[in-house]
Amino acid sequence: MSDTLQSNDKRLEHCLEIQRRLGGERNVDRLAQLVMREMTGLFDAERSSLFLFDWESMELRARFAEGVVGRALVVPLRMGIVGTAILRRELLNVTNVYASPYFNPDIDSSLGYHTESLLVVPLLTADGRILGGLELLNKPSGFFTAEDEQAASDAAARLVRWIERGDYYPAAIEAESIALRNNIGCDRSTVFMLDVPTSRLASLHADGGDGRLISLNMKLGIAGLCAVTGSSLNIAEAWEDPRFDRTVDQRTGFRTRSLLCVALKTASGQPIGVVEVINRREGVFSDSDLATLEAVAGIIAVAIENAMLLADQERQFSTMLDAMTRLMDVHDPLIAGHSCRVAECSVAIGSVLGFNAEELDLLRVAAMLADYGMIGVDDTVLKKNGPLTETEIELVRRHVEITTRIIERVHFTLKYRKAAVIAAAHHERLDGKGYPRGLHANEIPVMAKILAVADVFSALTAKRHHRESVSCDEALCILDAGIGSQFDAGAVAALKQHLANTATPAPLATPSTNLP
Repeated sequence: MSDTLQSNDKRLEHCLEIQRRLGGERNVDRLAQLVMREMTGLFDAERSSLFLFDWESMELRARFAEGVVGRALVVPLRMGIVGTAILRRELLNVTNVYASPYFNPDIDSSLGYHTESLLVVPLLTADGRILGGLELLNKPSGFFTAEDEQAASDAAARLVRWIERGDYYPAAIEAESIALRNNIGCDRSTVFMLDVPTSRLASLHADGGDGRLISLNMKLGIAGLCAVTGSSLNIAEAWEDPRFDRTVDQRTGFRTRSLLCVALKTASGQPIGVVEVINRREGVFSDSDLATLEAVAGIIAVAIENAMLLADQERQFSTMLDAMTRLMDVHDPLIAGHSCRVAECSVAIGSVLGFNAEELDLLRVAAMLADYGMIGVDDTVLKKNGPLTETEIELVRRHVEITTRIIERVHFTLKYRKAAVIAAAHHERLDGKGYPRGLHANEIPVMAKILAVADVFSALTAKRHHRESVSCDEALCILDAGIGSQFDAGAVAALKQHLANTATPAPLATPSTNLP
């Protein structure tokens, strides 16, 4: 077998191994580290970097840059709304541009103009190449409608055909711009074309106002240019390429020589980042190297998109959970933050007991949900100054039933499927005298036993309408007295250990002694 065939076989095996390893990782940071180490080995390079988009700050941020220790690599994409629409390959309709983090007010300042509403449509070829963008400014009504968006999109499609044709397009573009501005009734329309060698957006026609043409410097660098255009780059000598930004090299003391750069895209074609492989140890990168990196980039993009979607789902769930618990804070300001503090206390106990990260997350969610049903208990009972009657205690105990009815309607992912059962059992007792089901020791979930300790400790150490708070020592004495009948000995011991390890033990939570 020839050396070339052997080399290709080894690369194929390496690619399959990369796919196998990436398929099992769902944490973006660990995934980034794994990707870069594999890339460096696959291409016999000195270093590799993985940049992912931070859409809020409009930056490419290196999630992991092998060979660069203790330094954050950031590529700012100072592109304005036009550049952002082009980068994201999607229409942007902005009503108040000065409230947009993507808006660049320098353009208004240079033209003596004030932009209010803005509609931008990227100009994309059928194969996804970026040609430029169409911008409409200041609709008299203050906003562009869905009909305006459709008209601009139709015009953008015609502009793409004329720009690609290239022989008589200036007149066609001018006529299209004027017709579109009159049709929609906006103040100005501008057609930009992306000039890749200079990383600038140059206006081909500016209709309305004084007609001055505009040139926007997108300050992209190699990584940014690759991300915007979606085109792969193979650069033999980076410092001789006018598109290369030497800033990072000068800051880190590293010298980039040869460079491969490939865009990472989602299944729908939206860019999510860039992967770079830097400095082949022998010679420069070949076209075969670039083709291999493009193939591997598809695997990387799928893995990263999946990890990012999972992270987004978890953030969405976490923020929704937080919003739900804050409703209780509004319901009774005296117990504001109660659920969060119970969750902190529960997680502290679980950590001492050796729970892993996934178990602690489940415990946290169950704790946040446990007393949500309090929102259904009458204010006159919850805020009563003085001891509760037996009837009032029964009304309060209904919060467990209310909690259960509410959260049973939620479709939890497999990870949190047990949260409802745990939350519903946190007022059960080891001796079977708890509620709502009168479960005995072995029937009560372990995590519910932890919540019971955290809940009561938090209740005792917080002020309530009907009583003052007690000290941590007093609360621990009460817990000790209930070991074996109400509380699990291991959970109480773990709480004590956590408090002993904490320099200045502070009250962690807020439920209620008289609200069992």
